[in-house]
Amino acid sequence: MKAEDRFVERLRALLPDGGAVLGPGDDAALVRSVEGLLAATTDLLVEGVDFLSGEDPERLGRRAAAVNLSDLAAMGALPEFFLLSIGFPPEKGEDFPLAIARGAIARAGEFGAHLVGGDLSAAPQTVISVALWGRPAGAPLARSGASPGDRVYVSGHPGHASAGLRLARAGGARDEDRILRDAFHDPVPRVPLGAELARHGLASAAIDVSDGLGIDAARLARASGVRLVLDQDALPVSRALRSFASRAGLDPLDLVLGGGDDYELLFTVPPAAQERLERHAGAFGVPVTRIGRAEEGAGAVLSNDGALRDIADFGHDHLEPPR
Repeated sequence: MKAEDRFVERLRALLPDGGAVLGPGDDAALVRSVEGLLAATTDLLVEGVDFLSGEDPERLGRRAAAVNLSDLAAMGALPEFFLLSIGFPPEKGEDFPLAIARGAIARAGEFGAHLVGGDLSAAPQTVISVALWGRPAGAPLARSGASPGDRVYVSGHPGHASAGLRLARAGGARDEDRILRDAFHDPVPRVPLGAELARHGLASAAIDVSDGLGIDAARLARASGVRLVLDQDALPVSRALRSFASRAGLDPLDLVLGGGDDYELLFTVPPAAQERLERHAGAFGVPVTRIGRAEEGAGAVLSNDGALRDIADFGHDHLEPPR
């Protein structure tokens, strides 16, 4: 278990019972309101840790909104309103935080969420915090619902953002790498997919792939009390990622399993719901790929012709040094 997960376990031990329907340890909290359940989440972006210095501020705002929208997507929730707080070096001028706000408002607005307030402060480096609320589109999704026999699916192409980060650090701009750079700089939260999964009862459990497919698969497995077995040959490795990995001398599977920052959804589907999942695929807004199964046991492993490889530590921990 990574340091961040150990911290969450210790934090949960401090909290009294009854504070939330679902508290720390999932992608978002679920709390009761007079009008039903609310899903609430918050995320920080820190300069030099979560983004590179010199990034376009409007693009930073879009990204800050997207990472929070992704958390609600994993809960099957539709976003409604958010708070935005920005710490920044004053010498950047007031247009800098305004550009961040402009980007966050635009990205969140694409999914129906509106800025309602926030805070501003001088800081030695740029820090962006978003707190976002929404409502489940159906029965809320959580990490804890998978059962042995469920099928495992993932949206999009994990690994693209990790390749995009490496390209951003190296500079240069090949046209063939645009999809990779965009995946890092301007991720697309899978809100429509999460809402469809919840609305139609298609998924038993879900998590957003923010830290790496391996580590996030292990988190879902731990919460559900199962083992996830991913099929190496089924992983969606795109042509763009293979090309980049070949040029960079990297194994594309390492990027897929451990890259992070993808903000795709990893979810499990009971066998009885697979046919319905296929019927609703056109409403997801992104391709989904069956990549494995849940079985009795613990952890997350990669299967290659029967050989099993532990992938539970493939990914990023927020309490480790920056990538």
